[in-house]
Amino acid sequence: MVSRPVIRKASYQPDNANSAPATGETSADEEKRLAEKFLIHRRLVPLVSQNEDVLFLNAASAPPSNLIVHEAITKYSADALYGPHPHPKWRETKEDARRLLARVLNAEAPETIAFTRDTTEGLGSFIRAAAATFRAGDNVVVVDNEHPNLAYGFLVLRDAGVEVRQVPTIAGAERTGRVEAVTAETLRPFVDERTRAIGISSISFDGGQFNDVKGICAAFRHRGIHVLADVSQHVGIARIDAQELRISAAAFSLHKGLNCPTGIGALYVSPAAFAEIGDPIPPIVNMAAVRNMNENLIVRADEPVDMFPDARRFEHANMSLAGVVAAAAFTRFYLDVLGPADVEAHLYNLTDFLGIECDRLGIKILSPRDRDNRAPHICILKLDQWEWAPYVKGHEGAVFTVNRLGIRVSFGFFNSFEDVRRLVQALEQVVARGLHV
Repeated sequence: MVSRPVIRKASYQPDNANSAPATGETSADEEKRLAEKFLIHRRLVPLVSQNEDVLFLNAASAPPSNLIVHEAITKYSADALYGPHPHPKWRETKEDARRLLARVLNAEAPETIAFTRDTTEGLGSFIRAAAATFRAGDNVVVVDNEHPNLAYGFLVLRDAGVEVRQVPTIAGAERTGRVEAVTAETLRPFVDERTRAIGISSISFDGGQFNDVKGICAAFRHRGIHVLADVSQHVGIARIDAQELRISAAAFSLHKGLNCPTGIGALYVSPAAFAEIGDPIPPIVNMAAVRNMNENLIVRADEPVDMFPDARRFEHANMSLAGVVAAAAFTRFYLDVLGPADVEAHLYNLTDFLGIECDRLGIKILSPRDRDNRAPHICILKLDQWEWAPYVKGHEGAVFTVNRLGIRVSFGFFNSFEDVRRLVQALEQVVARGLHV
């Protein structure tokens, strides 16, 4: 571990409570414990543990796979090859994964979770179901740097006469040089008596800010305004409590913080939101949503369609079962071995260290610096993408994202202080070349 002064805030708590980030102090002993713990688990990710030519700093996009997931998928493949009737076992695993995801979110019950193909399907399913209660002249609110898959899901409602209000945040960030977390006060001027929904990412993929979803819900949910959260950059990265947040619904892909293959996601719908919408109809109805389906698969037109009275009505029959077994394996590992609080604290330690080193080099970080307002795992370095990126990649084989703000560095549980040191060495060499900071 790199020796350095402990001079920053922390959100570590000694238990694995699945609560919102707190503020405290990280002791040197606690930091050392976390660094050593995650160095051990780094061995589960061969791309980084066995390949010195790769410096992987792109977990917010998609982390490299790991041996936990590899073993689960290998077993799935073996069951498919040699098992005459593997599907009953896979269905049991699906329900196990549902229960585990409910634990991650501290959801009211496993039945509040539906498996989807990805975040987009989850967001779109809830938007379409909720939109059935909207009327021409109603409005929904999103920020201007929201993820396209959430923004487009609302924008297409304009054809039905629903106004989509984009809250301007980009211009302010460009003027001040700082990305700010979105709060209820940010949105308040755009919310009125005709507002029916707010779409917000709990953690922004774009700027790395930790938006105040809890405060937004406290301000607007009691007015019957749905709050739909994209939590793809949150689940598996930081602790989350859906009941404490009081969100209407949340969607996330499992290929980010939960390290699964692409092609599987989840949708959480709170019982309160489900009741407010009133028997929501999914945009696509299939037999997995119907609990009174005849076992002989004959559908009778004179019988009622009795769908599940919870999020399961949004689920499809044919889904990624390979993704399900990976989800069950890694989510259990995340909850019971890595520990949500430890993952969160470790990632905050890494981004804190990077921030300190960037300050030393005169490199500005655009994402918020205090832990209450920033993602544990993302730092946005204000560097000219086209000038700096080739040099940084060339010096250390670094893998990161170039976005509109600069260079986005993002860490996973497998990253270490040595990874940060290697990145800093690359940045030092580029500074020495005289490139503009």
